[in-house]
Amino acid sequence: MTVDVPDDVRAALAQVDRLPALPVSVHVAVFEEVHRLLDGVLADLDGLAAASPRPDAAPPGRTPA
Repeated sequence: MTVDVPDDVRAALAQVDRLPALPVSVHVAVFEEVHRLLDGVLADLDGLAAASPRPDAAPPGRTPA
């Protein structure tokens, strides 16, 4: 099975992979960049979810059956 991994997730993983070679003093900056990248991925996913609601989702103001 092949999993499509978004480029921003790959970039975030690459940043994390660099940590052992970097001084601890720059780790916060790396973590902030990773957070920024992953936050963007989650926002994109949230936008996709909002654009195409689940078929079993209840209309606004109603609870699913």
